[in-house]
Amino acid sequence: MSPEPDAKPRSGRMRPAPGILRTSATYHTKRELVYRALREAIQAGRLRAGDRLVISHIASELGVSDVPVREALFQLEAEGLLDNEPHVGATVAGLDPAEVRDMYLASSIVEGATAALAIPHMTAKDHRQLQETLANLDAAVESDDAEALARLDQEIHRRLYARCPSAQLLTLVEQLWATKERVRTAYPARGRGRASQREHRAIVAAVQAGDTSGVEALIRDHLQRAGAARSAALETQGIDEDAKII
Repeated sequence: MSPEPDAKPRSGRMRPAPGILRTSATYHTKRELVYRALREAIQAGRLRAGDRLVISHIASELGVSDVPVREALFQLEAEGLLDNEPHVGATVAGLDPAEVRDMYLASSIVEGATAALAIPHMTAKDHRQLQETLANLDAAVESDDAEALARLDQEIHRRLYARCPSAQLLTLVEQLWATKERVRTAYPARGRGRASQREHRAIVAAVQAGDTSGVEALIRDHLQRAGAARSAALETQGIDEDAKII
């Protein structure tokens, strides 16, 4: 990828207010700072599909030189979060409904296998924490707290596979989550909270019974249903064409 820092802006696009790039995570290098700030902005929906990333703007915003910005953009493109458009430069990648369904299909297979491998390594404390997270999700569903639902949904899934002994599978899961997060934020699946929670309860019950094949099958079904809902939401809402330049 050869980002074009001086590419002309597209008509109708405006640079967002300062502060869109921020990160709560710790970092060790300037490249990691830029990478995490951009990745979090994409996942949280502050940067959306089609938004153009100008190297000089990012460097100024984060107080770094162009070099770590270029390195971070290369990494994000390799992860599928950015596209490189001729005569435009780096832009936040878009997704169509078919891609969303395919992404959730891949996630369902990987995450199901990862959780199944984790079960024999789970402790009594892990099981208690799963139950506590379920209870917190119940409260979030009842109060229709979208922010808590998103946070707790991610928490319960990570608890399900955290004990997996395969570092490669865990890496794949996290890569898929990175892409899923921006879909979940930008295209929420309205009205699926109760159904999703019923599926969570069935998964946790299978975990506590030590039913590895059942857990794998339930997680596959759960995530494929989620993918269908997100895909439908994307088709309904479409992609915001009033993209930003940063």
